[in-house]
Order: sequence, then structure tokens, then C-alpha cells
Amino acid sequence: MKIALLLTRSVIYPSMSFDIMDGFKSALKKIGIDKNHEIVTASIGVGGNNKEIHECCEQLLLNGTDIIIAYINPIAAEFIQPLFESSDKLLIVLDSGYHFQSFDKKLSNVYFISLEGTLCSRAIVRKAIEDGQNKFAFTCSFYDAGYRSPYSFSTAVEDNGAMISYNHVTALQRTDFNLQPLEEFLEHNEDVSVFTSFCGDMAEDFFRESAKLKNIASRKTYGSGFTAEEFWMSKIPYPGYNWSCAIPWSTNTSNEENEDFVSTMKNIKDQKANVFSLLGWEAALFIEALNGLSLDEIVINSPRGKVYMNPHTRTSEAPIYYATVTKNEETGNCQLDHISIAENIEEERERLHYHVLALRNETTNSWFNSYPCLES
Repeated sequence: MKIALLLTRSVIYPSMSFDIMDGFKSALKKIGIDKNHEIVTASIGVGGNNKEIHECCEQLLLNGTDIIIAYINPIAAEFIQPLFESSDKLLIVLDSGYHFQSFDKKLSNVYFISLEGTLCSRAIVRKAIEDGQNKFAFTCSFYDAGYRSPYSFSTAVEDNGAMISYNHVTALQRTDFNLQPLEEFLEHNEDVSVFTSFCGDMAEDFFRESAKLKNIASRKTYGSGFTAEEFWMSKIPYPGYNWSCAIPWSTNTSNEENEDFVSTMKNIKDQKANVFSLLGWEAALFIEALNGLSLDEIVINSPRGKVYMNPHTRTSEAPIYYATVTKNEETGNCQLDHISIAENIEEERERLHYHVLALRNETTNSWFNSYPCLES
């Protein structure tokens, strides 16, 4: 088969495209089917221009491509889906899980391999409630505020009868970054814990500045998804306090498949084992298991555990993990520790689906690009 990868660009993760490709090709080689496929690529910028993505896919399909794998958001996938239905070809979307699907029914010829970012947000709320916390402040970057993670935090808190009593969004410009309003709120509210949603250098800004503020640094802090993404965690100086997170995967996830994945990726380059090479790796496993044009109900043994393709949503479902961010004594930076699987996550998945449907009746907006793809 001829397979095309649509690759996005990100200044936060400049190796993103290479990582997806390396994960994909490595898995194909590992399972012995790399000679069976012709691989081509195309760049789609930050994945925010649907017309450009449509033109790119159309040309690839006209040139005989059978499967297109694209790191794009669900809105872009819906926009280009008619191309795949009319040509009877397959689109596999690599999805951060930070957008919601706006369509009511599953898309024919389209499947999503998701990192389930918003489910991680719900999971860490559940963890905080189980820790005995019920009053929270929420803080996120201007960038993260444009996705669905904040909505998932707030609805999960409401579902559990708890309360977010203060919301804080950092400024657009990095030079204007200021946590003092959050610090002042916590000064007068001693029983409040903190939810965070940042990524990349914005997460670095948050943890660096929070370490200087006694009230933020002393509160229980919870984050999820890209806030605790391991590549950036390893570069961020330990802020002086441990904090809890929910994540889709870690290099230290304990299973044979992960050991194989991490070893294979590290043979290419240190830190090559990451969420993007994981998505590429999983795409190859799903293609190996492909039944005609259908991935319905297929289960793969992924580095993050068993990943199931739900036939009703055509979106992958995988385990979610809890972890504690602690200090790496060798580097002085952050690391993920005490990794354990999040139990009873199906209830959170059902409630997330309920809130996704509820939001379709509301007027909303969000960033167009694929998370976390930025040009500057």
C-alpha cells in the first residue's frame, strides 16, 4: 500500500514530525511489514488551514495513496472526510485529545488514535477528589485556554460536587507572565488546591515562577496531559514541591511492549521515545491489524497498554495513568515517578462523552491549529 503522513510543525516540539515518522517506520520494521508499503510525506504547517489540508489530501489520493495518517484536530478531519468517503480510502487521525468532535455520528473512512487529553483532565480531577480536595483554583496559559482542557476540568469538578472558586489565565505575551493574582487569591483561601493546564515553555514559566511564591508552592497541585509531558518535564527545574498528574503514557510505563518501544526509539536518539513517536508506532500497529477498511473493535498491544478502537466513535480508548512529578536528583529537574494505572476510568469516559454532546448546543470557539503546534 501507499501510505502518506501529513506532518505538522511546532516550535514547542521541533522534532514532532521526525518523531512521528520514526515511530511509524520503526514499528513497521519491527513487525516485518516495512517492505510492503511505500511511505510519502507532506507538510501541513500547524494544521490550522483546512483548505490547505484538503488540497494536500486530494492530491495525495489522486496520486494513488491508500491511507493518509495526519496529526490534525477533529474539525479538520470532518472537513476533509468527504474526500476519503468518495475515494474509498482511509484517514487515520493522530489526535492530542484537546479538541472535541463537533459531529454527531462517526465519520466513515476515518479513525482517531487519541492521546485523550481531556480524559486525562477528568482523571486528575477524580484523583484530587479522592485525595480529599474539594475546593480549587484553576490556572492555565492563554494558549491552553483556547482548547477543551479547561472545560473538562470544570465539568469534572461540578460532576463531583466540588468547586472551582477562582480562574486564572496567564497573558498572551511571555514578558507579561504574572502569577501574582493567583498567589493573592490563595493567600486568603487556605483550603484551596490548584489545577494547572500548560504545555512546553509555558509549563516551564509556570513552575519556575510558582517556586518563588509561597502560597502556590505550598498547595496541592494537579495537572494533566501535556502539562506533565515527559520531554519538557525533564528540562524544567524542580519547583521545590511534588505535584500529581494524569498522563496517557510514560517512558516508565511498565509492560513488555513499552520496554521494546523505548529501547527501539532510544537506539535512534535519546528522548526519541515520546508521545509523538508513540502515535506513529500505534498507527503502524493498527495498519498491521487492518481488516479491509475497518479498524472497528481492533485491539493492539501498545506501549501504553491495550488500545481499543471503539466502533461507535471510531476513536481509540486506552489506559490513563497517574504519576507524581518529583525531583530528578541527577539533573535537578522534574521527573515522573510512582506511575500507576487510573482505575474506574470508564465512568469518566462516559461523563466526558456526555459533556462533549452538551457543548454542541452551545456557541463556542477554539484555536484552529493542532495542539501543540505553534509557529512562534
